[in-house]
Amino acid sequence: MTTCRARRVKVSGAHCVEVPPAGGCSSKLRIPKRQWRFRVDPVPLVRWERRRAGIVLRVNSGDLVSVGGAVDPLPAPNLADFVRTHRRAPLPDHQRGLSRPALAALCDVSASYIAQIEQREKTAPSPEVVDAIARALRLTPAEHQHMHNLAAPKTPGPRTHAPMPVSEMRGLITDDLRAAADGLIPHLSGYVDERWNVLWANEVYDRAYPRLLEVENILVWFFLVPESREVMMEWEDEARLTVNWFRWHMGRYRNPQWAVDLLDRLSSCEAFRAMYSAERVDFERHQPLMHLRDPQTREPYSVRVRITDVPGVEAPFQWFIGIRLPFSGPAELLTG
Repeated sequence: MTTCRARRVKVSGAHCVEVPPAGGCSSKLRIPKRQWRFRVDPVPLVRWERRRAGIVLRVNSGDLVSVGGAVDPLPAPNLADFVRTHRRAPLPDHQRGLSRPALAALCDVSASYIAQIEQREKTAPSPEVVDAIARALRLTPAEHQHMHNLAAPKTPGPRTHAPMPVSEMRGLITDDLRAAADGLIPHLSGYVDERWNVLWANEVYDRAYPRLLEVENILVWFFLVPESREVMMEWEDEARLTVNWFRWHMGRYRNPQWAVDLLDRLSSCEAFRAMYSAERVDFERHQPLMHLRDPQTREPYSVRVRITDVPGVEAPFQWFIGIRLPFSGPAELLTG
C-alpha cells in the first residue's frame, strides 16, 4: 500500500482528482468528478492499491472509487455487521440510532460485550442475548430469525450448500411439467430453483421478463439487465425483496459457495450494494400482486404471484404461477 498526495485538475473542462504514477502505473490516474464517491478536501490524501483487474483509490476516511472495474467485495452476512447496522439505524424514539452503551443497557449486558459482537470477537452469543438485542432493535420476525441463524447457523445440507447444477436440474423438467406450464397460457408459468435460477418457463413468462431466460438468474436479471427496469413498474420494491430473500438464504445456509459467487458477481452494481448493505431480510412476499408493463405495447397489467411445490413431484425446484389480471396498482405508477 502506498500513500501519496492527489490534486484537483481540469481535463477537457471536467474536474478530476489526479494521482501521481506509482506501483507499476506508467501514467497518472485522473478520476472524473462524476465518479467521485467521497468528499474531496483541498489536498486529499489518497492511498491506492491494486486489486484484481483494476486500481482502487482510498481517500481520507476510507471511502473508495474504482478504476478499471475494481470494487470492494461485499462481505457475506455476519452477525457483527448485522448488529452494527441495525444499532445505528434510526428508531422512532432514537433518530440517530443507539449507542453501544444504550443498546447494552436495554439488553442487560455490558457495552464491551456489544463491542465484541460488532468486532467479530463474539460470533455466537446465547439465544437469550440474541432475543434481547432483537427486541431492543425492534427487528421484524424475519430479521429476528436471521439473527439467530447468524449466531448459530444450521449445518449445511447438500441440497442448499452444493446443489444440483442447473443443467442437471433442467433435465428433471419433464414433458408433463412443460405441458402443465403451457396449459396455463395466457398466464405466466415456470420452474425456479432456490437460487432463483429459472429452469424453464412458458412463452408468456418469457415475454413478460425480457432476457431472464438468457441470464437464468432472477437477481442477475434485476441488477444487470436494463430491461428489468422497463417492465417492472415497482422495480425498486421487487428488487429489494429479492435481495432480502438472498440475504436470508445466505444466513440460513451458512454462505454456500454458489451464493458467495453470486454476491461477488453483483458487487459491481451500486443499486445492489446499497440494498444489500441495508442488512434487511425477508423470506416471503408481503402482497401477492406484481405490476408490470408489456415490453412491446407498454400496457400496464398486474400479476397475482404464487410460488408452490410441484404437486406429486419430489423436485429441488418450485412452480411459479402468475395469473395475469387487469392493472390494479397505485395510480402513481401510471405516471412514473
